[in-house]
Amino acid sequence: MDFYGIHPNVNPDLTQLRAPILGFFAEDDQSVPPDVVRQLERDLTAAGKQSTIRIFGGADHGFFNDTRHRVFHAVYANQCWEQMLQFFAEHLREGPE
Repeated sequence: MDFYGIHPNVNPDLTQLRAPILGFFAEDDQSVPPDVVRQLERDLTAAGKQSTIRIFGGADHGFFNDTRHRVFHAVYANQCWEQMLQFFAEHLREGPE
């Protein structure tokens, strides 16, 4: 699960990922702009990883955080919440394998 992006000084080894990725990003995020998100998406695909990436138009960094009234976006936050619950239901298992 990735909310808002990745730190510009972090370069994870995507080949080591063992789970699918669900990412929520903001179109107006100055620290993780859409071109960075699209590159992450291309890198995940190139590494053979399953990912679902959403960029929310007109949203800013922190749009899911209801304590940041200037950037909170209730509609997008609700969409993220529902998609996140569905993602967890599909990809998380109970107990050890």
